[in-house]
Amino acid sequence: MKRFLSVFLSLVLIFACSSVVFAEEAEPLSAEEIAAMIDSGELKLDLVSMDDFYEKTTAVTIGDRSISPAMLNYSYITQYYSFLTTYGAYAANFGLNTSLGVSSLAGQACPMINGGTWQDYFLSAAVDSLLMNTALSRYAEENGIALTDEEKATALAGLEELEETAVANGFESGEAFLKATYGSGVTPDLLQEVSLDFALASKVYRQLDDSIVVTDDEVREQHPTIAVRHILTKAVADENGVYTDEAKEAAKARAEEIYNEWLAGEATEESFAALAEQYSEDAGSNTNGGLYDAVTKGQMVPEFDAFCFEEGRESGDTGIVYGESGAYAGYHVMYYVGEGDLENGRTTIRRERMNDMLNDLTGAYEVTYGPYISLAGLI
Repeated sequence: MKRFLSVFLSLVLIFACSSVVFAEEAEPLSAEEIAAMIDSGELKLDLVSMDDFYEKTTAVTIGDRSISPAMLNYSYITQYYSFLTTYGAYAANFGLNTSLGVSSLAGQACPMINGGTWQDYFLSAAVDSLLMNTALSRYAEENGIALTDEEKATALAGLEELEETAVANGFESGEAFLKATYGSGVTPDLLQEVSLDFALASKVYRQLDDSIVVTDDEVREQHPTIAVRHILTKAVADENGVYTDEAKEAAKARAEEIYNEWLAGEATEESFAALAEQYSEDAGSNTNGGLYDAVTKGQMVPEFDAFCFEEGRESGDTGIVYGESGAYAGYHVMYYVGEGDLENGRTTIRRERMNDMLNDLTGAYEVTYGPYISLAGLI
């Protein structure tokens, strides 16, 4: 079963959608109220089974797309399994008791939602996922983007294992396995639909991402970074954790001694890097020649930052500066390398632009919760 779940967990599309606009919601009905309405004839539907009910009614509307309780259930339960896969035993650190099962989520408070439950959390994540898939799939339709036969085959490859996996785990069929795992109405046909929707949405996502071009000049303007090498000599705190003036002076003297050793030698960047690996007490850089290759303004302690971003700073500039934080006090022997690695900034800008595009796409859809939203997570 674990192997099968790992295959289908990869079908989940998880994005943060902060621009969802919800319409006024209908009053949710309980499962008992729905059943009573069917029994009394008040709710007349052309349905032949409860599974039919889960497949053919509407729990959520996204734009003009109707989301059935079955599809919402699948997305809801998959969000739950995805969370467990990501955090494992650490889920308890978020206040989630996984030993109680899915049916307990409505009764477990979620600290990430003020006054909300874990059911609220996973339901919101499920709707966000469905919203994103809907927006990207509609974009595909409008722009003539479709899956090739090979892409369809790849998307559906995992379904071939369904029956075998189900039987191996004691189920009569793949459909019985899906129902037990994800809830009523989740069938192989629905799983195929979800798989193809996700594959198409993913294809659109990749194409949108590939369309984003960020120039070096844009990175320099929006996210400038510098590269610098340093050698840290730390002051030793006394028994009360205090850095005395004497301890600081000793750290400064050690820094000057190392700096003078560099000046007396080849005095190159390479020789500085060698001394950093030999002497520096900064565990974050003393194995790579003391190098930080993408420092942004304000990232380091004030004195370190001031050296790095002083106007007119040139490659090869050196100096000694004091530095102190909650973790240390001491002196930095500095070697300014020059412009930093542009790729971190480029990635940040690409992510910002991609988020803007996704928010524009999803923002065009109104999301409405219907009365059958209460069926989400009831398996």
